[in-house]
Amino acid sequence: MKTSLRDTYSSYIDLVMVGGGHAQVQALKAFGMKPETGVRLTLITDVLNTPYSGMLPGHIEGIWSDQDMYINLVKLARFAGARLIHQSVKFINTDTKTIYLNNKIKLKYDVLSINCGAAPDLNSIPGAELYAVAVKPISLFLNKLPPARAISGPVCIIGAGAAGAELALAFRKRYGASADIHLIGRSERVLPTRSRRTSLLLTRALKQNNITLHLGKAVTQITANDIHFFDETTLAYNHIFLVTSARPADWLNGLTVTKDRDGYIQVSNSLQSVSNKYIFAAGDIASIASYPREKAGVFAVRAGRVLCHNLRAFIRGEELRTWQPQRQYLALIGLGNGRALASWGTFSSAGHIWWKLKAFIDRRFMKKFSALPEMSESAAPLPVLARQIGRISERSDAMFCAACGAKTGADTLQAALQAACEMAADAGADPDYLPLQSINTDQAEVKVPTGTRSLSQSVDYISQHISDLFCFGRIAALHSLSDIFVAGHQPLSALATVILRRDHKDLQADDLAQMLAGSLIELSRHQTKLVGGHTSIADHAGLGFAITGMAPKPEAQNEQDTTSGMEFDLLLTKPLGTGVILAAEMRQLCPADSYESAVRVMLHSNFHASQIISQFPQAVMTDVTGFGLGRHALNLAQKVSAIGVTLFPEACPFITGALSLSAKGVQSSAFTANQLDLTESVLDPHSPSAKLMFDPQTSGGILAAVPHIQTRDCLQRLHHSGYRHATVVGHVSEQPGLKFKKEMKAE
Repeated sequence: MKTSLRDTYSSYIDLVMVGGGHAQVQALKAFGMKPETGVRLTLITDVLNTPYSGMLPGHIEGIWSDQDMYINLVKLARFAGARLIHQSVKFINTDTKTIYLNNKIKLKYDVLSINCGAAPDLNSIPGAELYAVAVKPISLFLNKLPPARAISGPVCIIGAGAAGAELALAFRKRYGASADIHLIGRSERVLPTRSRRTSLLLTRALKQNNITLHLGKAVTQITANDIHFFDETTLAYNHIFLVTSARPADWLNGLTVTKDRDGYIQVSNSLQSVSNKYIFAAGDIASIASYPREKAGVFAVRAGRVLCHNLRAFIRGEELRTWQPQRQYLALIGLGNGRALASWGTFSSAGHIWWKLKAFIDRRFMKKFSALPEMSESAAPLPVLARQIGRISERSDAMFCAACGAKTGADTLQAALQAACEMAADAGADPDYLPLQSINTDQAEVKVPTGTRSLSQSVDYISQHISDLFCFGRIAALHSLSDIFVAGHQPLSALATVILRRDHKDLQADDLAQMLAGSLIELSRHQTKLVGGHTSIADHAGLGFAITGMAPKPEAQNEQDTTSGMEFDLLLTKPLGTGVILAAEMRQLCPADSYESAVRVMLHSNFHASQIISQFPQAVMTDVTGFGLGRHALNLAQKVSAIGVTLFPEACPFITGALSLSAKGVQSSAFTANQLDLTESVLDPHSPSAKLMFDPQTSGGILAAVPHIQTRDCLQRLHHSGYRHATVVGHVSEQPGLKFKKEMKAE
C-alpha cells in the first residue's frame, strides 16, 4: 500500500477539486504519483463512479461493461491522498473562499479547481424537462435507459451531432432491427460542424441501419405524445432522448468570476480564471478566452496535464504553463458493428480499423485509472503559496510535542466550535441541544431528575476511517450513542474526545468544525447535548464520546428471571460488511457502490430499532461493533442464560460487495483476533459469508435475542420502521460455543 506524504507532513494549503471530470481525474492521479508537500487535497463530487463519455455508445451496445467505462473515484481519491466529499455544491463565496454544499455544510479552500462538466439545457425546448431524457449527466441517463423489452413505438433522439448519431446507432444494436428509431436535427445535415464528406459517410451509416432522419427540423415543443416542429408538423414518440446544447450547472450562476456569454467560466490558456487567480477550471465548464472551441471530451482529456502542472506551479510560486488547444483534432465516431468514422479536417474514412483505433485509445485512457501503482515519495519543499498567505512561519517546521503538549489551541477550539454550531443549526440541529460556546472544561455536571431512575454511562472512540470529516462526525456520534440505545436508555449528554491531524491551525479549525458539526447533528436528533470535551493533536484524527443516559422508568427490584426454558431467535437489524469494505477502501480495492452503501449503513441510527425491540420484555440486545457478529452473539447468549449460539451465515444480510471482497481474501486487521478460538466447531469457517461473521463493524446494527414466538411480530415492526434488512440470523443454543449452519431451521 502506498505511503502518502500527507501521512507524514503537516498541511498548510487547502487545494479543493470540484468534480471528477476527464481533466481532474488526471490531476488527482498525478498528485498521487507525486504528492505535493504541505498541500491538503479534497475532492468534492456528487458521483463516486465517473463515466468516460468516449465509451458510452459502446457501453449501450454491450461492448463495454460498467467496470470498463467508469472511473472509481473512491479508489482514485485514496491513491491521491485526497479527502472525498460525496456531495453536490450549492454555492461558492469567492470573497471568503467558502464552498457551501447541499447538505448545508461549508468548506474552506485556498486554491479551487473546477471540472464538473455541464448540465443539459432542458429549458431550451418547452416540455423537454417533463418528457425527455437527457443524455447528460451520463449516470442519470443510464439509470433511465429502458431495457429492450420495454421499448414500444417510436424512439426519438433530438440532436444530430456526433453524440446523437452515435446514440442512434448504439440503440439499433441494443434494441434490435424492429425498433423504430428517429434522429432529429435542426441543421440540414448530420454532424454540421464537420466536413461534408464526413456528414455524407455518417448519413449513409444511419440510413443503412434504418434510422429515420428528420433534418432541418427545429423542435418548438414536446408534449406528452408528440414532438412539435417549427413548420407546424408533429412526430409521435414513445421514448425521447435529448442530445442538444448544454449549460453550466445552476450553482455556477452565483460564482463571481468572469464568464463567457453562455455562463461558462472564462479562463486563460493556463486554465486559470481571468478574474480570480485562486480558481482554475477545465473541461466543458471552462471557456478559454483566446481559443474558443466546441465542447468535446478530447479537450478535457488533453487539459489534464496542463491543469495538474499549473496547480503545482501556482502553489509553488512558479511560472504557469500556457496551452493552445488545436483547431483540428481526430474525431472517431462509433458506427456500430465494430466500425467507426474518422474525421480530421477534410479527411474522412469509415471502417473497422478506426473502431480498433478508438477502442485502443479509450482502453489506454481508462487503464491509467484501473491499475494504480504503489508509490513512495521523498520529501519536497513546502509550498510558496503557504508563505504568501501567512500559513508558514519560522516555527512551522519545529517538532511537535506529544502528551499534554499536543493540545489544540484555545482560539482554534473556540472558532471551530462556533462554526460547528452554526453549520449544525443550518443543517437542522435543534438549538436546545447545541453546546454553549463558552465550554472550557473536560468535566460537566448533569442535572438528574428526581426519582429512582438510574443513570447509564458509556464511552467509545473511533479513529478516522472515512475522509469526509462531517460524515465521520455523524458516524462517530451514532457509534457512541448506540451503547446507550441498546441499554434501552435515553441519552442525555456527551463529552467529546477529539484528536486532530497535525496541520496548520486554520486547517485544524476547519477539520474540527466539520467533525463537530456532523456529531452535533446526530446528538441533537437524539436529544443529547454536548457539554464538554478534550482535544489533542496526533498523526491521525479520531473522535469519541462519553455518553450519559437515563433509564426510561424506575427499574423493578428483584425481578424474577422469566427467560428460563424459552427459545430465542437472533435478529440482526443492519447488514454486515463495514470492516471488509473499509479495509478494501484503504487498499484501493473497494468498488464505489460498496463504499457508498457502507456509509449509508453506518449513518442509519439504531435508536428506533432499539425502541421497537424494547417493546418485547424478554428480548435482550447489543450492538454489533468491533468484535464482529460471532463474539457479540456469544456475549448476548449469556444474557438469556444460554451457553452457545448457532448462526446462519448465508442468511445474513450483507452490504453490497462485502461477500465478493471477502471471497477475494480481503480482511480487516481485527479479523484474526475476532475469530481466534471460535472456528473449531463451525461448518466451513473459510467461506466468504462465514468469514464475515468475524468482520468488525463500525456503527453496526443491533443483534437481539427475541423469544421465538415474538420474532415475526418484531421483524414486521422493524421492517415498517425502515430496517428493511432486519432478519433472523441464528438462535441461542444449549450446545456450548459457536456453530454455523447453512440453513435456518424450519418453523
